[in-house]
Amino acid sequence: MRVEERLDQLAPAERRVAGLLRDLGPQAALLSAAAIADQLGTSDATVVRTAKSLGYKGMGELRHALAAYASEPPLRERLHRTLEQAPPDRLFTTSVRNHLSALETLTNNVSPETFRDAVAILGRARRVVWRGVGPSAALATYGQLMAQRIGKPSLALTHTGSSFADELLTLVPTDALVVLAYGRLQADVRVLLQRAAALHVEVVLMTDTLARKLGDSVDVTLRCGRGAPGLFASHGTTLIVIEALVLGVAAIDEAAAQATLTELNELRAALTGRRNNVDEP
Repeated sequence: MRVEERLDQLAPAERRVAGLLRDLGPQAALLSAAAIADQLGTSDATVVRTAKSLGYKGMGELRHALAAYASEPPLRERLHRTLEQAPPDRLFTTSVRNHLSALETLTNNVSPETFRDAVAILGRARRVVWRGVGPSAALATYGQLMAQRIGKPSLALTHTGSSFADELLTLVPTDALVVLAYGRLQADVRVLLQRAAALHVEVVLMTDTLARKLGDSVDVTLRCGRGAPGLFASHGTTLIVIEALVLGVAAIDEAAAQATLTELNELRAALTGRRNNVDEP
């Protein structure tokens, strides 16, 4: 889809339509212009005009593009497409350029106010719980480690299937929950959010395409993409947001964060027999 690359060029009304198309993704291919307009309280003419502003001849061509977007190619095909875009001698610079573009999109998608709201949720909680599976499991574990280093009790939930039930038991009302959810809505995310709602746990959602679908079930949504659709996924922007969240929490009580890092350094020295300083936030 061409939404991200042309979003800033659209009129305000068209930007709202484009945002809905992006959030709905493949589902939008099944909707008429009137149905899309009805969801936003606008006119079907605005929807058609948005399609043309995005570079399509009309709604028919846009639907074909959305339908193609629905068919996520297998991992090997996404890898092949990604490598096709740049020869080996330009792979590094191309990757850096793509990440810079993703970061620019990130700053457009996440406002300073939204980020501050997310930090406030994590800051007032007794413990931060991070949820991620697949590649996001490693990011959830990283978030847990970094939060602990600044003195914030933290936990990572990374199990799947019935084993996840044991992890769900650990969630308590004084927690704040950070959910990393990308692509299709998985059953574990739905059950987790139901559990959080029952316990009145505040939720920060980090996602690419589930913002509209899950927006009413969470307190703050941070829209972090995973690169261009159809290409090899990148979690670079998610990693940056996690580190920014941890730094934001550290800033709330910097003295406590510094004290925890000092204690960590002392424990390392006791274990290794020499100073091995951890960088301060």
